[in-house]
Amino acid sequence: MANKEITIKDVAKLAECSPTTVSRVINNSDHPVSKETAEKVEAAIKKLNFSPNRIAQGLKSDRSNIIGVIVHDICDSYFAQMVKGIEEFISGHEYIVNIYNTSRSVEKELHAFNLLKANRADAIILAGGALMDKKYEQKMHSMINQLQNQNTLVLGITPHPFDIKNIILGNDRALEVITDKVIEYGHRKIAYIDGPEKLYTSYLRKKGFKKSLEKNDIAVDDNLIFKGDFSFNGGRKAALEIIKKINSITAVVAANDSTALGAMWELNHQAIKVPDQISVVGIDNLPEAKYSYPPLTTIEIPIYQLGTNIGEYLLNRLNENCNYQFKDIKIKLIMRNSLKRLK
Repeated sequence: MANKEITIKDVAKLAECSPTTVSRVINNSDHPVSKETAEKVEAAIKKLNFSPNRIAQGLKSDRSNIIGVIVHDICDSYFAQMVKGIEEFISGHEYIVNIYNTSRSVEKELHAFNLLKANRADAIILAGGALMDKKYEQKMHSMINQLQNQNTLVLGITPHPFDIKNIILGNDRALEVITDKVIEYGHRKIAYIDGPEKLYTSYLRKKGFKKSLEKNDIAVDDNLIFKGDFSFNGGRKAALEIIKKINSITAVVAANDSTALGAMWELNHQAIKVPDQISVVGIDNLPEAKYSYPPLTTIEIPIYQLGTNIGEYLLNRLNENCNYQFKDIKIKLIMRNSLKRLK
């Protein structure tokens, strides 16, 4: 027979007080409880290994202690680093971090929001860029209004077209800076590997790439812009297309590091040496970027620090520190061996 579940009544019996007194100790009530009685309750809780019913507590306090994190691909180091930062900062506080992997699917993202709304999540983080889809935007506008009416804090990483707290990473600026460096190194025949077509982050990064070309008097050649999906395999596929125009290209700017690493791997596999025959650069400075062959020149967006800053911001706002401001992060150019200076 299974062991009986320990209840607040069992704690009260052992501590020789009422269940109401136990509840006051557990919830740090303003109602006075003597030090001696509080110590008896805490000793009883420890002896019985009692865990308060968080669902019941949530019903009383109108707080669920749930923080939802919606990511596009948890296998991507970008999201893994961010979630690690969020979770490690929040760890030790009494919050449950629920992670939803949506694969950039409109249906999956809406489903995740519905679940979090139904469970009255205290906060929701949209960790990926906005999905550019009219159906999605219309439904999300309505859902976010409902969430805000139930006091759920919604946070977006990069701009989202909703009335929420948006954290601006400077995606367009990052691509502009890295492309400027490629041009400074003498390259003018530059290919670009794009991100997922329906993702606003992709739009911003391509915008930065084009801005750099235009200000350096280099015509934007759409024939040198290749499809990608922010993945290693997407970079490999793009590289196979780039090879067909290898004589027209001296450098490749990839929309993120995973794409750049995949492109470099495929180019080397096809006996096209990086950077001797073609240079490759990326964005993000993922942990694996410095271990590639050759090590990847990139822009560092400190994703783990971004995660800890998100965690710190949420804890402050959820504890009614309404004046707390989000700590911005700064991008940084990381020079390695995948970019060659032309003579």
